[in-house]
Amino acid sequence: MIFIQNKSQSTDLFDKYIALNKQKLSIWKDETLFTWQWWFGVCLIVLFVFIWIKFRKKDSTNRLLYVGFFVAIICSMLDAIGNFLGLWDYHYEVLPFAPSYVPRSLILLPILVMFFLQIKPHVHPVLKALLYAVVTAFIALPFLKWIDIYKPVHWHYIYSFFIQFFIYLGAHVLSRKTHFSSLLSEKKDT
Repeated sequence: MIFIQNKSQSTDLFDKYIALNKQKLSIWKDETLFTWQWWFGVCLIVLFVFIWIKFRKKDSTNRLLYVGFFVAIICSMLDAIGNFLGLWDYHYEVLPFAPSYVPRSLILLPILVMFFLQIKPHVHPVLKALLYAVVTAFIALPFLKWIDIYKPVHWHYIYSFFIQFFIYLGAHVLSRKTHFSSLLSEKKDT
């Protein structure tokens, strides 16, 4: 933990932070932008968004987006924490300022959850959570490692399995919510 003694120390840390960000942006421009791995990430985003738009259950769009945003927020927050703590690292980020791999955290995982929810909705959620966790932890992550996008440092796939399992179950619970009160206040006649 960093303890800041005085204002000049705080200013020094801020200046170092800005300098590191400028260096990261320069490296990203020189080493990442327009590489095949960068294009792979861009294509993942476009492909998964297109597939979702085309094949989603149209009358459940709002419910699916509600759940998808939940998954995106949780996954990107956990990715940022893990990256910050040095548990893993991503190379070839699509966006240089994102602390997580955007195609995975904000696109792939939420869309997979949304499809798992809408396909065979009567299958027990634990079975779907198991399948989702296996696909995301034991297939997707090793593949990203193999193509040098993901680098586990102090992390094992089994940890991701359990996290993704519970994220799916939380998404399932949210997707079943049916009661939302109106934001419009009703005028009462007096």
